[in-house]
Amino acid sequence: MADEVFYQILFVVLYAMFLGVRGYYRFVKPKRAEPETGVEERKAFGIAEAVISIAILGYFGSIILYMLNLSWFAWSQIPAYPEFVRWVGVVLVLPNIPLLGWIHQTLDRQYSPCLQIKESHSLISDGPYARVRHPMYTVFIAFSFGMSLLTANFLIIGFAILLMIPFPFVVRKEEQMMLETFGEEYHEYMERTGRFIPHIRKE
Repeated sequence: MADEVFYQILFVVLYAMFLGVRGYYRFVKPKRAEPETGVEERKAFGIAEAVISIAILGYFGSIILYMLNLSWFAWSQIPAYPEFVRWVGVVLVLPNIPLLGWIHQTLDRQYSPCLQIKESHSLISDGPYARVRHPMYTVFIAFSFGMSLLTANFLIIGFAILLMIPFPFVVRKEEQMMLETFGEEYHEYMERTGRFIPHIRKE
């Protein structure tokens, strides 16, 4: 059985790979393209957004304490935690790293860290968006939950679960904006796609 240091190192490696992809498309790629003008659509900050903010702060705060390996924080480690569950987390995490890159490649210049609709934007419905309307949220949720399983820390797992709960409510607001922008085209797109996972097609 591997000791906790091994899993901490694995945790860092996986997060570095994920953030490497994210950072490239967030900070490096935009500098290679000419900036576009656009209007940022600000959603009302409601209960769902507040829960997500709390969950993110708790999640990353717990991660920092976990990585520091402080003795007084050891109480949050789950005793007799099955080692195979950690590897279930790894299996859940790994596909999301290349999937994040695929999503960014599909979005290309339409990617924005905040919700924006620009004049040059069109409805993207190919690549990972062919079957799922919000694959990036799916990636973030699956990655965060998988990484939490790797830690065997009930606080991190708890905050990862809390992070999942409000997303459907946040997405409803975004989809309303998309309907207002793209109209019937987006309505038809909603009919043939799933929100976070693909629809099961009935033959």
